[in-house]
Amino acid sequence: MNIFAFGINKVMILPALLFMLVLFYFPLLNIVGLSFNLPDASTEHYERFLSNGTMLGVVWRTFVYSAWVTGICLVLGYPLAVFVSRMVKRGHTFMLVCVILPYLTSLLVRTYAWMLLLSDSGLINHILVTLGLVDRPVPLLYTTFGAMVGMVHLTLPMMVLPIYAIVHGLNMEQMRAAKALGGGPLRSFFQVFLPQTLPGVKAGCILVFAISLGFYITPAALGGPKDILLSNIIAKLIETLLDFRYASAISMILLIFTVGVYMLSGGGLASVNGGNQDARKPRSLGAVLGRMTRAAGNAEPMMRLQKWLWDRKVGQSTRRFVPFQLFWYLFSALLLLFLVLPSVIVVVMSFNGNDALGFPPTSWSLRWYETFFSSETMMNASANSIIIATGTALLSLALGGTAAYALVRGNIRGSQVLYALLLAPIIVPSIVAAVGTYKVFADWGVVGSTLGVLLGHTPGSLAYVVIILSSTFVGLDKRLEMASASLGASRFRTIVRVVIPLVAPGILAAGIFAFIHSFDEVVITSFIAGVSFATLPQQIWLIIQHQIDPQIAAISTLVMILPIIALPFFRRR
Repeated sequence: MNIFAFGINKVMILPALLFMLVLFYFPLLNIVGLSFNLPDASTEHYERFLSNGTMLGVVWRTFVYSAWVTGICLVLGYPLAVFVSRMVKRGHTFMLVCVILPYLTSLLVRTYAWMLLLSDSGLINHILVTLGLVDRPVPLLYTTFGAMVGMVHLTLPMMVLPIYAIVHGLNMEQMRAAKALGGGPLRSFFQVFLPQTLPGVKAGCILVFAISLGFYITPAALGGPKDILLSNIIAKLIETLLDFRYASAISMILLIFTVGVYMLSGGGLASVNGGNQDARKPRSLGAVLGRMTRAAGNAEPMMRLQKWLWDRKVGQSTRRFVPFQLFWYLFSALLLLFLVLPSVIVVVMSFNGNDALGFPPTSWSLRWYETFFSSETMMNASANSIIIATGTALLSLALGGTAAYALVRGNIRGSQVLYALLLAPIIVPSIVAAVGTYKVFADWGVVGSTLGVLLGHTPGSLAYVVIILSSTFVGLDKRLEMASASLGASRFRTIVRVVIPLVAPGILAAGIFAFIHSFDEVVITSFIAGVSFATLPQQIWLIIQHQIDPQIAAISTLVMILPIIALPFFRRR
């Protein structure tokens, strides 16, 4: 008897689906109605958008920036992911922490860190002037360069981690066998290694491109007037002009483009069942890339190049530290420094004793920590953030945990579609969700309340809980549950007494991630918190829009404690 076919397993996914339908998909549907002027049914807002050359220019800029960020992250992230996966255990753990820690660190904190680094008195200009490369500080902040650097830094871990997950599980004996059969290093890479890593490449590119399309905070904080993206236009239309219908039309256009990219790529992230059906379709992006890599490996110029490399490698010791390896080590070390340095600079600058921030600090003090803890506004905002993040984490665990278990154990038909529906908040730009959520919550009368902000944060946190716990449940041996059932335990008792204790580290990791995601949320909060309710990230965002306040360095240092606490639990999971 198959105990996993019981209907109760399938019913467990219903609460999460109903929650998402009401609090995520219904707001998106509301945007559709606003954009078409329902019930009048008009396309005037779309016509207005398409006839505006400035708006079309912003669309083009958004796509170009997203493509550049994705390409740069792929070029930088792929060799770094391979390097980290091939390191020995001690170095491997340290480097993996260097990648994960920035990923878990607040987006606002990392954006603020780059404001410090790129400012006229920041570390980069200090080094340039000290080395005599420039006579005076170079304008780096509030430029396209600043916006691109910040966007790449924020999304690089999202490219590295999916590729690392694939590479770490590969059998490297295949590469050795390919070389033993006469395949040169390049041909072995293109025909054996690279095709197997394409699922990770695809997942990383989808994440980076989709998130880049919806960037709001980073281009506004680090870029100039010419770096405004679609999300910034949408926010301005609502916050300044209160033009919800036009903003809804632009939101729909951004959403359609995002979903289009997602579908064009072959359907997105790996399923909970570990299948990759889309990757086997001849028309999928993965198949196309696979044919391209094989063609590249067989190309005549590539064959000549690999023969040249092979001829010069014959007779050399395989243990010799060749220049390529040295370059790879230096390249990876610089990338890890790029990921970690901003956080380190924030911690250093938090002890600055001067009124203005400059590197290096000329005096040291705890005054900015004292300023933070003595501020009633900041303390109230911190309390609000903790309360909301805790509630969001608990609700996300309850809904996402049962949904993940149902998807893995329920033998549900169409589980990949349901999985995609639950993960949609990760792909849909935050600004789009914020517009729809604000309108619906305003009708319900929960804007500016703790409940409203908590419910607005939960869909995004729930999606990450489903990802983490799905992989946890996949790794759980079914035979343990079957043994419990054969001894007379009910389904509920099996879950409580067997399943939950075994996956407790995964549950804790998912809860911490949900807490961090909610605690860091600022886009949705800015729309639905109202004027009488504020969270800590919202206060930080209000300040850094106008000045580089030293107090924010102290606050950012305290906020970075959260991911540091979370790391051991993610390692256990």
